Amino acid sequence: MTALVWFKRDLRIDDHQPLYQAARHGAVLPVYIIEPDYWQQSDVSLRHWQFISAALVQLNTKLQTLGQPLLIAKGPATTVLSRLCQQYGISAVYSHEETGNLWTYQRDLAVKRLLLSLNIPWHQHRQFAVFRPLSSRDDWFTLADNWLKSAVTPTVSSLPFIVQPNWNLSALAPTRTTDLPLCQSWQSATAATQTCNSFFATRCSDYRQHISLPAQAVQSCSRLSPFISYGMLSLRQLQQQSYLAMKTTKKPRQIQGLQAFFSRLRWHCHFIQKLEDEPAIEFFNMHRGFDGLRETDFNPAYFHAWKTGTTGYPLIDAAMRSLLATGWLHFRARAMLVAFASYHLWLHWRPVALHLAQCFIDYEPGIHYPQIQMQAGTTGINPNRMYNPIIQSQQKDARGLFIRQWLPELGSVPDSWIHTPWLMPLSMQQQHGCLIGLDYPAPVVELQQAQQSARAKIRQWLTQQDHLRWQQQQQAVFTRHASRKRPVANKTNNVKNQLSFNW
Repeated sequence: MTALVWFKRDLRIDDHQPLYQAARHGAVLPVYIIEPDYWQQSDVSLRHWQFISAALVQLNTKLQTLGQPLLIAKGPATTVLSRLCQQYGISAVYSHEETGNLWTYQRDLAVKRLLLSLNIPWHQHRQFAVFRPLSSRDDWFTLADNWLKSAVTPTVSSLPFIVQPNWNLSALAPTRTTDLPLCQSWQSATAATQTCNSFFATRCSDYRQHISLPAQAVQSCSRLSPFISYGMLSLRQLQQQSYLAMKTTKKPRQIQGLQAFFSRLRWHCHFIQKLEDEPAIEFFNMHRGFDGLRETDFNPAYFHAWKTGTTGYPLIDAAMRSLLATGWLHFRARAMLVAFASYHLWLHWRPVALHLAQCFIDYEPGIHYPQIQMQAGTTGINPNRMYNPIIQSQQKDARGLFIRQWLPELGSVPDSWIHTPWLMPLSMQQQHGCLIGLDYPAPVVELQQAQQSARAKIRQWLTQQDHLRWQQQQQAVFTRHASRKRPVANKTNNVKNQLSFNW
């Protein structure tokens, strides 16, 4: 019997339940499919392929060592799978469950229909603490806790040889008619183990203190997000490894950093469960009472300034230009970019979400859309976070190190003016070689006026809503998506985070 293992966003061999289960029953044909239509979607970019392509080469090397190399095919998944099932006499298909964008959801439905017609079983296994279906959010905590603490899947030691694939990844590479520029520099897909080890060994010491500081976060954050997004690291293994490291280290700052990291890892599956439960939040407001709030006021000029890093607010622009160059940004800057676009520029979150999805090499749909809506204030159950870009700049990048790195036109501007260069007298602008409106743009909006306008619009919108209906919709969102506190029986005195499990 020969089984087909369909690799999707799970490019590893460790803690890989589909591969393990398939290998138990006989020969395995490992397959990755490059789907041309997927690469035309509005939330996809060839920046993602920059990372994935190297990850595939590494995966192939590991599978080749086991005995059967990776077969990479290009075409619609239904066409490729139909051909391979017939060609190799496939008895079953194995894969991980995927909580992706709507396109991948519809693709999976088409694959399900195909395999049913071929009378070939499709075994889908859980990759995260995300449950399909989840009958009640009240049950999620216990289910997630049990799964994340469960034993990892043994690594397959060998695979019978079936075929020697002859693929050329450059020839198979996807294309797009329009796209963002490729990243100038990005994390190596082959550095998962090295990145993980360096974080647990040393870099975690500064994680808690530097996670929101743009100049330091690039080193002090774990930088594991792309490896998690494409399944090169098992989240379950990583969770257990971080817990073990937290309990064995004797250094107080490392303990603090690992505790903070462990807590944040918990939110990963919590957010993906939201999209799994309600795929529509990729497109529509989570609280439908916000429908119409921003849709008619979209300003293309503001959007262009925001997405190109030319708003005139240095920290906002530096964050965007850093993201465009590297494909990565620390969480506080991501939240600030969305909040600034949503409130100060009064842009609807959907175009904002699509641009950022293309920018992020670590784009994870299940986290992306719930987080975007949270920062845009359309969930109905989270507070409005209207970050002040000047205060954030002064607090998080006081000396302007991050700003000067990504805005070289402000390189000679003194620290006292780096956060508000438009306030410099003309003589100082000339002295420091930075003319506002010429070398660096003036602010696209006046800060106080934009903030007051956003608050007024929200206030007016809320007063126009039917109060009872609004509360009913809010309660429905809470029941379906809100986090729950740990059951009383599972609480411990020294754990304060709402989603910190009792390990």
